[in-house]
Amino acid sequence: MKLVRYISTVAFYLTRLIAAGYILTALYIILCVAFNLHTLQHLPDNRFAICYPFTSEHFLLGAEYTAGYIVEMVLLIFLYGVFFALLSNVFKSFRPQKIFTIQGIRHLQWFYLINLLLFPLVFIIFGIYSIEDYPYVAMITAHCIMGIFALFIAAIFEQGVNLQNDQDLII
Repeated sequence: MKLVRYISTVAFYLTRLIAAGYILTALYIILCVAFNLHTLQHLPDNRFAICYPFTSEHFLLGAEYTAGYIVEMVLLIFLYGVFFALLSNVFKSFRPQKIFTIQGIRHLQWFYLINLLLFPLVFIIFGIYSIEDYPYVAMITAHCIMGIFALFIAAIFEQGVNLQNDQDLII
């Protein structure tokens, strides 16, 4: 069990860091576009690039400099920030001595609901309206598979909480 705690701790901090990176990137794009900062470069054919702060090195490339495309880009990056934040909470559930908790169940429930409901809906909408050619079916499938596994783990956690509560009543 120590190995599980160690791995979940490392995964917790790693996914928190990734979540922060995605969310900060989404905010950075909003700032660059809203205030037309020098880090926003207009490229030929109505394309654009966003540079790393205080440099002229490209960080993100945009296929089309339109409000719709930028909103899509920011929304997708922000949603993956939320995804990694929720995933970090799932890893956090495996860190304490007592694994089967109501808080752990809630973390898993949020994770499976977002993966089974929100991401498929967003990708279906993007599949209809987006100018990008992402593999939306594969992305929907991957999120549904993760959501189903999280649903199963949440059911196991609920059973574990019930068994712990029964055991606490007997002792």
